[in-house]
Amino acid sequence: MKTLRTILSLLICTLFSQLIFSQSVAQIDTEEIITSYVEDFKNDRFASEPMIFGLEVVNHESWTIHVTGNKTEAGWEVVLKEGLPTLPTFIYSVEKETLRAIFNGELNALTAQGKAFAGDYAPMNVKEMEGFESDMDMDSKINAFSFHFWTRGFPEIVPFADGLTRKAHGSNFVVFYYQKGLRTAWYRVLPEEKVRHDPREQAMPFPMLIVAIKGVTEGEVDGKRVSLTEGNTVFIPPFAAHKWWNETNEASEAILIMFGEGA
Repeated sequence: MKTLRTILSLLICTLFSQLIFSQSVAQIDTEEIITSYVEDFKNDRFASEPMIFGLEVVNHESWTIHVTGNKTEAGWEVVLKEGLPTLPTFIYSVEKETLRAIFNGELNALTAQGKAFAGDYAPMNVKEMEGFESDMDMDSKINAFSFHFWTRGFPEIVPFADGLTRKAHGSNFVVFYYQKGLRTAWYRVLPEEKVRHDPREQAMPFPMLIVAIKGVTEGEVDGKRVSLTEGNTVFIPPFAAHKWWNETNEASEAILIMFGEGA
């Protein structure tokens, strides 16, 4: 009986602690969340490169974040102030619920920004201020910066699982990392889902590797039928049209690696 009472006491304490933690997380306001990322980035080696950008929570507050590139005793200098930047730059525009989901580890920022086409909806967008001219190199730089600023801790860890995804190209995905010449993501294709069946997204100007890690995904690469099974990798040449679908009763999973010039 004593052992049972001890177990019950520990269980009650654990549940109470979880309740207190969930309540405390819910009470954290948006500025505290932003400040937590600013403070964490002060210890990030990628804060050595100067960067000024804006951040707006849709229908709420806005801030300017200045990564000066200066080293201090407390780490790299990162300054947070209210209001959007006065000089033209880029702005993260994020919904409040999405910001909280990123903070709670329920979604990562690159996944929140992911979309198949520029006009698609995303709960976190990178907007350009008037006078700010971006190009492919700058877009790649912002993608890499987004990963490092919005991923706390060291080493930086990206969880991926069902429930941490969004949907684009026809199936659920988690973005791992983007930088110039490299894009990586995890895809989970549910039964009867069709991936890249829109002709506009079937042929890319850079090569890809699709690494199957679970189940069977059927596909076509330049019209040739292929079954991508667990433990195999398929190479997709540049400009090769490809599409995929799941004919089984189980979800299939794969890691997508896009690389080379233009990726």
